[in-house]
Amino acid sequence: MNYILHLNGFFGRVSGDYRLNPTHISLYMALFQQWNVHRFRNPISIAREEVMATSHIHSRVTYHKCLRELHAWGYLQYVPSFNHYRGSLVYMLSLAVEEQVQKKPAFICTGGEQELDADCRGAGRDLEPSLNSGNSLNSLNSLNGGETARAHEGGSNGEAAAGSERKEKGCAEKEKKAASAITPPTLEEVRHFFRVCGYPDLESQRFFHHYRANGWMVGRQPMQDWQAAAHKWACNMYSQQEAHVPELKGERNYAEPL
Repeated sequence: MNYILHLNGFFGRVSGDYRLNPTHISLYMALFQQWNVHRFRNPISIAREEVMATSHIHSRVTYHKCLRELHAWGYLQYVPSFNHYRGSLVYMLSLAVEEQVQKKPAFICTGGEQELDADCRGAGRDLEPSLNSGNSLNSLNSLNGGETARAHEGGSNGEAAAGSERKEKGCAEKEKKAASAITPPTLEEVRHFFRVCGYPDLESQRFFHHYRANGWMVGRQPMQDWQAAAHKWACNMYSQQEAHVPELKGERNYAEPL
């Protein structure tokens, strides 16, 4: 028994089997560990509490449901035991890819096999030893896997196209902003403008060095008109000066009697 080939075959089937969920995989790996402890001999006797603890399944209903489905889908054969002193039996079916291709189908187990009903109870009828139907399941899973892969590929292509469109739109917006940005003025041009408008020369230097340090940006947008920004700078300057001048209106004449 080559457990590496077995696991490769198992995960190869899992990747294309849409019916499986993480609980099925966790339960199968817990059973595989039990099989490994018993040196890959079939069948293995299992204890429900131990397998549930290893697979982190906390519901008995979920445990039995997943076990029955793994049995029905050809991953293992489950023979339940209704005796408290005797564990149920599990036959781990061979899933090694090379063995399925190179070897002829062989009987996986000997002896009778119980048929299960909806309540996971034996139907009381012995069945003949059956061949491993993994090849037919693999063909079905390969077909389903191909359809799933094509669906994922289509979704990936759509996401890539949407991402490319967003990237091109972002680049176009950046180019538009760069084209509408002003040519930064020199300090002499700013001082001349402030002098013509009658604004203090010191404020022209403050204005120039402030926006030069910010890359001539107004917030996150490039400056569109530096003369208009200069007028706004001056207005803010006068507003701040007026805010610090004490109000003279309504002052009390302390020479008058109360």
